[in-house]
Amino acid sequence: MKKGRIMIAASIALLLTIATAAAVWHDNTALAKNQAKSPAVNAKEIMAKFSPPKSKTESATSEPVRRSRLKEMNIVGEAAQALNVMPITIIDEMKKGKTLEQVAKAKGLTKKQFLQKLTNVENKMIDTAVKDKTITKEHAEAIKAGQKERLEHGLMQTAVDVNDHQAMDMGN
Repeated sequence: MKKGRIMIAASIALLLTIATAAAVWHDNTALAKNQAKSPAVNAKEIMAKFSPPKSKTESATSEPVRRSRLKEMNIVGEAAQALNVMPITIIDEMKKGKTLEQVAKAKGLTKKQFLQKLTNVENKMIDTAVKDKTITKEHAEAIKAGQKERLEHGLMQTAVDVNDHQAMDMGN
């Protein structure tokens, strides 16, 4: 009885080994005679298609490329640039409960001066985006139309603790 079980187990092991070897041999493309070659992938060509053009003349001839409309357009990044500090410095101050206006005051700027610096920074980004054709002139005008109110509103905000935010309440 014991010998019978060993023989059955050995037979099954041999059968599995032979089946695995046959499957590997069958799927091995080196042994295939009539199998078509897989198409060569030209990574440079694919990347060129989905990358922004390197020059203005190239952009006129190539297909439109999906890019972000504006890079780093956020009040913290703009404030950091206007105050000549790192964004993390602004975030740290906001975590302490300070508004951007208070952070600017600590750096010696009035609200009006700070708003002007923020406006200049943002206008430069918007104008660059128009020049690079990532946004249209109409889009730039729309952004600039609501700019003053948006920036003034941004000056009064403090950092949001994600643990206290309603959207982060998972019922825990």
